[in-house]
Amino acid sequence: MIDLDAATNFYDKHYAGAEPILLEPGKKQTLGSAKYPRHCRFCRKNEPAVTFKDEAHALPAAFGNTGLFSNYECDACNHLFGDGIENHLGNWTKPMRTLSRIKGRSGVPTIKKPGPDKGWRVEYSGTGFQLMEYEDDPFFVVDETAKQLRFELHRDTYIPVAALKGLVKIGHTLIPDVETQHFQETYDWIRDTDHSRNFVAEFPIIRTFIPGPMRSDLIVLMLMRRRAGIDTVPYAFFTMAYGNEVLQVFLPSNSQDRCINGRPLSLVPFPTPGSPNPSLYGQPKVKKVDLTGREPVKGEKVPVIFGFDSVQEKATDQIDGGA
Repeated sequence: MIDLDAATNFYDKHYAGAEPILLEPGKKQTLGSAKYPRHCRFCRKNEPAVTFKDEAHALPAAFGNTGLFSNYECDACNHLFGDGIENHLGNWTKPMRTLSRIKGRSGVPTIKKPGPDKGWRVEYSGTGFQLMEYEDDPFFVVDETAKQLRFELHRDTYIPVAALKGLVKIGHTLIPDVETQHFQETYDWIRDTDHSRNFVAEFPIIRTFIPGPMRSDLIVLMLMRRRAGIDTVPYAFFTMAYGNEVLQVFLPSNSQDRCINGRPLSLVPFPTPGSPNPSLYGQPKVKKVDLTGREPVKGEKVPVIFGFDSVQEKATDQIDGGA
């Protein structure tokens, strides 16, 4: 549980926040100037050496982003990220994007049993979740007394540090031009397809899960930078809130973070809105996530608990549960 007063006081003292970016359907915003020659902050090349013909998403469309774009990213870097780190980030976040009903390019992602054989399936139809299993291959555990449905989703294969780079890249798209001088080594690390390279000793991601029905069509991004005269906390981080999840991501700077070298990297969880009804859905849950692994992770399981009002068993063995 987050102590909101303590967290608010901590951030008021240590950080200055940029104006939050609220992404809703129908709103469009492009970061950076389109004036020629444009400059790519990730590979540090200018037009005409690189082109900017494609529309670069400031965060992947998989998160429901249809309105925030970037002039900071050339076509070559856009393709590099889209074919690499953003795929790994998409695989890592897919279960939560499904459960939060986040519509990507092809709608809310469906998750099904790995492999070629028929089996369980979780998909969102637009009116509710459709959950399917077969009699000879049970998957869902229904507790009608507690009115809970329990199961474990599977993540597609991903490399943790590549997913981490995908998150850090989003944060660096929010950084103002005047700040990019502090992050040149970070941009090189993000672009490096050799994910075995070490960059910083500690790199925690703080994940907050907010239980209950949350909007699926709103994304909130906020950049935080350390106040002048403070030297006990990391220089910069950003938060990204979508659906039921808030991710708080450290943006390392070799030059600006020298003052904390050798100290344990610790951040207070950023204050977030509470559950729509804490007495019914419970309090937000906070945990640190380690995405520094460099080997592919296959078949990782994600435990899920759905609450429901009623359950109907159909002839097709399909169960409709109110999420």
